[in-house]
Amino acid sequence: MENFFIIDGNSLINRAFYALPLLSNKDGEYSNAIYGFCNILIKLITENKVDKILVAFDLKAKTFRHKMYDEYKANRKGMPQELVSQVPLLKELLKLMNIKCLELEGFEADDIIGTLSKNKNTKNYIITGDKDSLQLISENTEVWLTRKGISEIEKFDINHLNEVYGLIPKQIIDLKALMGDASDNIPGVNGIGEKTALKLLEEYDNVENLYNNIDKIKGKLQEKLINDKEMCFLSKTLATIKTDVPISLNFEEINLIFPFDNKVAEFFYKYQIKSLLNKPQLFKNLDVDLMAPKKVVKLIKIKNLNELNEMMEDIKNNQPFALNIDNYVHISNSKFQEYVIKIKSDLISSDGFFLDEVLINLKKILEDENIKKIFFDLKAIMHYLKTFDITLKGAIFDVQLADYLIKCGKKPTKNIQSLCEDENFEKEAQATCLINSYFSFTKKLEELDMLNLYNNIEFPLINVLFSMEEYGFKLDREILEKLNCDYNLEIKNIVEQIYDLAGEKFNINSPKQLGNILFDKLMLPNKSKGSTNIEVLEELEALHPIISLIIRYRKLFKLNNTYVESYLEKMDKKTSLVHTYFNQMLTSTGRLSSTEPNLQNIPIKDEDGRALRKIFISSFDDGMIVSADYNQIELRLLANFSKDEKMINSFNSGVDIHLKTASEIFNLPLEMVTPEIRRKAKAINFGIVYGISDYGLSQNIHSTKKEAKEYIDKYFQTYPGVKEYLNSSIDFAKNNGYVKTMFNRRRNIDELNSNNYNLKQFGERVALNMPLQGTASDIIKLAMIEVYKEIKKRNLKSKLILQIHDELIIDTPKDEYKIVEEILKEKMQNVVSFDVPLLVNISSGKSLYEAKD
Repeated sequence: MENFFIIDGNSLINRAFYALPLLSNKDGEYSNAIYGFCNILIKLITENKVDKILVAFDLKAKTFRHKMYDEYKANRKGMPQELVSQVPLLKELLKLMNIKCLELEGFEADDIIGTLSKNKNTKNYIITGDKDSLQLISENTEVWLTRKGISEIEKFDINHLNEVYGLIPKQIIDLKALMGDASDNIPGVNGIGEKTALKLLEEYDNVENLYNNIDKIKGKLQEKLINDKEMCFLSKTLATIKTDVPISLNFEEINLIFPFDNKVAEFFYKYQIKSLLNKPQLFKNLDVDLMAPKKVVKLIKIKNLNELNEMMEDIKNNQPFALNIDNYVHISNSKFQEYVIKIKSDLISSDGFFLDEVLINLKKILEDENIKKIFFDLKAIMHYLKTFDITLKGAIFDVQLADYLIKCGKKPTKNIQSLCEDENFEKEAQATCLINSYFSFTKKLEELDMLNLYNNIEFPLINVLFSMEEYGFKLDREILEKLNCDYNLEIKNIVEQIYDLAGEKFNINSPKQLGNILFDKLMLPNKSKGSTNIEVLEELEALHPIISLIIRYRKLFKLNNTYVESYLEKMDKKTSLVHTYFNQMLTSTGRLSSTEPNLQNIPIKDEDGRALRKIFISSFDDGMIVSADYNQIELRLLANFSKDEKMINSFNSGVDIHLKTASEIFNLPLEMVTPEIRRKAKAINFGIVYGISDYGLSQNIHSTKKEAKEYIDKYFQTYPGVKEYLNSSIDFAKNNGYVKTMFNRRRNIDELNSNNYNLKQFGERVALNMPLQGTASDIIKLAMIEVYKEIKKRNLKSKLILQIHDELIIDTPKDEYKIVEEILKEKMQNVVSFDVPLLVNISSGKSLYEAKD
């Protein structure tokens, strides 16, 4: 019997699109969904005996189900334009593969699949992400469900379906009839979820028999079933996949022809789907010219010390040189020769060199200020070489950093192997790939007008961050261990109280188990379809004492796990220092991020969170933690960029900008503005910077949508220059496809071209905020560089140890405090010159808690 693979085209391309990041070719045509779909398709073909194959698609036209129920699939959002554009391309590709596509007006792909699955002359395999298809399982039909996006497949036959759900195939329809299906907007019976539906089917087999025995069901469940009987049977009809669609199909036409024709390779080449193009076994008579030829580099293997010395002379005479270290040391020079030095893994190895032996020989070159060097992820290399007592000197270039800037908001290349693939080099030619990238990336930075950003902000910052990571932040072990003990004790007590109120033990961290306790057992209102997020819990808090305990439990659990225990684990046991990692190549705005552990998101909203700051102390005896925070930097930048006279005058007059805005918008004298009104004005000020909507503002300030719109309109009447500036930012982005900061950091905004409303709105918010937030990021980086240089120049013991968005933290001996305060104020406030000057608030204390409170 032949194997017939029937693929749900819409399901797979949707899943592929959302499982993978947006990919596009040089012409900007998107291909991530096609790439993901092809990966699944080729895996099926190469790992299974596929005799026949067909892909079924939905059409846009309404089906018979819409005629039965107007609301069918009414809550479905339309495809984003980035996916819409890929559907016809996929169909084009399938045609090139000689794989038949089938679609029929008035019916869904499910109905086509259902009809084809009834063919008794083949063994049928349905490939889909839609559980509805489980009803089609039979002795000669299996359903293979895609899981984890598209990376895994779970194979369902009759036995496996019974193991997982305790059902036979036709009961899947009854399950949908009872519980409904939110994705298709099938109503089901209101208030019945999967758990209850499965219990009912276990006892009554199907909904017909269930209603024949309705008198045996008691209480609210009976009431729900009786009230929604009509909907239940309608839902069953809607959920039933048709198996008698009028399909005219010649089964000889769907025989798989594999390997594929050369035209498929041409398609992959056009859309730059390299990983598939580089598998010649997929194609017959592949045109080798299509295969992007790898850049072959002359590899010179170093076998002894004489050759090593000759290599070093060659490096000196042919600069720049690039170095990368994995299981080999890779070195290349401007002649594009790749020297490869094998590293011994143990004392028994008979060939190669020990790494320290190689690096000791390279030390003079690495520390020679007259030799230009190229690396990938320079900061990581600096930490690595430090362990061999090597300090890099001279002109240096970081390829990964340049790649980050050139990508203009898209993810940079994560490792040198990926760089080799992107730049089309053999993986062995790693150092030569770096040399090549140095020349091409420098040219690209110049074309994008980013050389100044690279040379004067991002590259000098590497040394600053290296110093901060190396020095670390001292923690008070005694306070930390006490917090851990206190939290664990309180958590234990709370858990016992929760179990008592619930009447049983359960996993409090499991949303599903918690939902069962709250909504099924305690019968609390279930307005959000089983959600147990904080907003839902806060609404329920007054209804049952268990809720406040759960809220407190979650808070303490997060504080203890995310912060206290994480700090204890990562803190150096001898020095009590914690060393975070600063990533300067992550965000599209240029903001730094901190990980392992994250020291930038220490809670500040309540006393429990703020108490964590007490553990961060000075490493000096009788030392101080000094905090210097830019005052309302993004609003000051907004005033400077918009040139709005009223806003500029407000700042320069020394009046609190939030008081001034409140006075204007709410028509009140300054002295009549209450703290609550000022809070609303503050929300408006910062909301405008982020392109907030009237709805979003109404949620923030607890007003009606109409009132929020009036406030926004009044704001723009008050500051007309701001409105004009923000409009010009969006216009610039639409015309150019990107926005930029004052220092020419770019962020590409593809979302503005989307037909999806939400994506387009997101693009507009980015266009409004990125120039401001990005410029603020650039300024704080410049300030870090200047403060670091000045501390070093004055030979102070003080150290810059942390940056939190618009704030710098310095660890200083008490006798250097005044000098540090002077340096922070002078360097941070004068790093750039504006009509509205930048102001810095400075505070200090024995701990970060004292410095900030």
